[in-house]
Amino acid sequence: MEAVVSFLSFILFLLLSSAMVGFAHNYSVHLHLYFLERVAGSPNATSVVSVNLHPESPAGGFGNIKVIDSILLEEPEPSSPAIGRLQGLVVYSDLTGPNAMTALNLVFNAGDYNGSSLAMFGRYELRRVSDQSIIGGSGQFWLARGYALSQRIASTTTTLIDVLDVYITYP
Repeated sequence: MEAVVSFLSFILFLLLSSAMVGFAHNYSVHLHLYFLERVAGSPNATSVVSVNLHPESPAGGFGNIKVIDSILLEEPEPSSPAIGRLQGLVVYSDLTGPNAMTALNLVFNAGDYNGSSLAMFGRYELRRVSDQSIIGGSGQFWLARGYALSQRIASTTTTLIDVLDVYITYP
């Protein structure tokens, strides 16, 4: 009986070991991107305030919700090649300023990562470098983990441009 238990334990050990070998090699990537947001009211707007609890205040008022489908760019110029979209929700959840909770997807539709996406969640702070968590992905980025740093680098009355540095690890 003891030999059977030892044999079964050995088989279980081999199965678990072989399963872990598939995840032994992880890739680490740093993506340096920009995203262009065209504000509501401008031609070809890529963001809209879908819930505006305070019409008298700016779009970033507490409780407001914005939906975005911004353009991911290789360079900070609006004419730079588009490599994907930044899609999701921005919920203004700070009573003291225009800071927000974000739930976003970086959807790549060109370049090396075409067909892949990254899921990003976290706090966006307008006047400083913000960090958000990478909580998953699809395609090449299946099971991705990491973080993203973003900061506003340019704005006009119709457009906003942020730099986005994404650091991820994936199997």
